[in-house]
Amino acid sequence: MSERLPHIAIVGQGNLGQHLASGLQHSFQITTHGRALNIPATAEVIIVCVPDDATKEVCAALPQHALIVHTAGAVPMCHTPRSGVLYPLYSFTKGAVVNWAQVPFLLEAHSDEDLAVLKNIAKALSPLTYEVDSTGRNQLHVSAVMVNNFTNHLYTLAFAHAKEHNLPVETLFAIMKQGPDKAITMGPQAAQTGPAARGDRKTMDAHLERISDPEVQQLYSLLSESIAKHKG
Repeated sequence: MSERLPHIAIVGQGNLGQHLASGLQHSFQITTHGRALNIPATAEVIIVCVPDDATKEVCAALPQHALIVHTAGAVPMCHTPRSGVLYPLYSFTKGAVVNWAQVPFLLEAHSDEDLAVLKNIAKALSPLTYEVDSTGRNQLHVSAVMVNNFTNHLYTLAFAHAKEHNLPVETLFAIMKQGPDKAITMGPQAAQTGPAARGDRKTMDAHLERISDPEVQQLYSLLSESIAKHKG
């Protein structure tokens, strides 16, 4: 007779919930649950994958016999008898393939025993596991927003500028891919190039004249000033 796999209930059927269920199904018995919260009594761990503003309420409504962990980057551990955090520092997109081996997990729990449980779950997906408390996780969440959401918004503005002038956005793809690799390999400060980094005021002024949106002009100026300050 085969040994019974530990039962994990995943609450939330959005992008992260679906990806976790798929990734963990070979190592654990997985059930997924929506708003009804009909969690089987056999569930030993409940992983909550809901929007940040609903996390505390959902955790409080769950059966309290299990280890209840959430996956939110900016939410402290919930106040349940056994609680923890299993936060994958990654941006999940519906339908996209996830290379779990490259996804770091930030882990936190009230007890060493429960932390060991979370490590076992995370290591079924990735070798990259880190013990980080709620304060540290919130700080890393700030950095993650900068490197992911802010840079992606700059891509949006850059595409809009190119399209405004009927220029092919695909000419930007190579340098978009090059930037992150250089920043990781060399360190972002050493990898910084461009007119602001070399103090080329003439080029920056010319760029500002070519930008029609005042908000983008202001953003260009602020970022250029920051680059020059940190490069110096």
